[in-house]
Amino acid sequence: MSPRPATRAVLRIGAATGAGVLLASLLLSPAQAATSTPSPTSTAKPTATATPKPTATATPKPTATATPKPTATATPKPTATATPKPTATASPKPTATATPKPTATPKPTPKPTATPKPPAIPKKLTQAKTAGGTTVVLPLVAKSYTITSAYGARCIPVRGGSTFHYGLDQAVADGTPIYAVASGTVSSVVPPRNGAAGYVSVRSVIDGQVTYIGYVHMWNPGKYVKLGQKVSVGQHIADVGSSGPATGPHLHLEVWKNAFYGWGTAVDPAKWLAAQHLPVISLAKAYRAAAAPTRCTYYPTYGLRLRTGPSTSDKILTTVRANTTLANKPGVKVNRFIPVTVTTASGKKISGWVSSDYISQYKTYSLAKKATVRARATSASARVATVSAGRQLTLLGKSGKWSHVRVAGYTGWVPTTSVRGGL
Repeated sequence: MSPRPATRAVLRIGAATGAGVLLASLLLSPAQAATSTPSPTSTAKPTATATPKPTATATPKPTATATPKPTATATPKPTATATPKPTATASPKPTATATPKPTATPKPTPKPTATPKPPAIPKKLTQAKTAGGTTVVLPLVAKSYTITSAYGARCIPVRGGSTFHYGLDQAVADGTPIYAVASGTVSSVVPPRNGAAGYVSVRSVIDGQVTYIGYVHMWNPGKYVKLGQKVSVGQHIADVGSSGPATGPHLHLEVWKNAFYGWGTAVDPAKWLAAQHLPVISLAKAYRAAAAPTRCTYYPTYGLRLRTGPSTSDKILTTVRANTTLANKPGVKVNRFIPVTVTTASGKKISGWVSSDYISQYKTYSLAKKATVRARATSASARVATVSAGRQLTLLGKSGKWSHVRVAGYTGWVPTTSVRGGL
């Protein structure tokens, strides 16, 4: 139902009610109409005027207007609007803007670096040029050294020494400076240990030939150089010493081609230096090297086993006593063993191998027991010293039952029964 007709009815009822009220107020009641205005001449008694009762005007009951029920308006369902899928807009590829190449800042022209000159060769050294123009020098100052042993076969001079001498021995005072024969790289620095000599070797390339030069017997090989260090010709690289098997201070100089020992080839240092215009022999103070021997004689320092081969695992042929004569052809040494021939008391000759660690070129002696060294060959003479058993001695001679000896720094006489062969 539309709300407009109800509204009109209400307005009509309200208008009728208002008109009735207005009309009632305009009409007089019968009592009001019978009362006249008094005349001025006669005074009338007051008349009791009945106050008219107000007419009860019935208040119209409001018409109950039915409030129209609100029409239930169906809430329209929201229309499901399909969300449009985003259109895949192809992103524009970035335009490759060519990065401008930085302008090369002109570098200042570097001043040419002067190539450092190698250290000057000491003027006291003898120097020369090889056929290919390489500068070389003698390792020691000319006329300061004595040649004591040359390259080649030799009799073993001391315990642990070689029977083939690969070097050139130049005797000079201990601590004398040694100079590099040629420029190169230090290939080994080996300190002395376990009775072996200390040494330094330098690898050089001389006229296209890889050459190793070894300097041996130093006390402190690493004093001036280290492994891998570059050295210049004439540089002070070591000092003379007598480490290892040596009879005194000297420089043992070796020259090898292609490698230092191993598969390398040893060459005669004197001949090699002479070929480089360095006459090391003629510039020596003296020459005392013995000619290469063809035969050597040794003596066991202890009872020594003669074996069938150069090894302790080889069969024992016999045991020879100390100071027994051993004949040897020099130049061969295998596993520290050398080949020898022994002549027995019956004249029989036996050949085999003995350890070179227990032989000497000279007969050796020692005290078999504690002994008193006396001033003369008699027990009544003055006592010089008392020496314990086992001390090595030098036998100077004999007189009866007494032996003249030098032992423990004393010289005198001891009973021959106190002396034994060997050490």
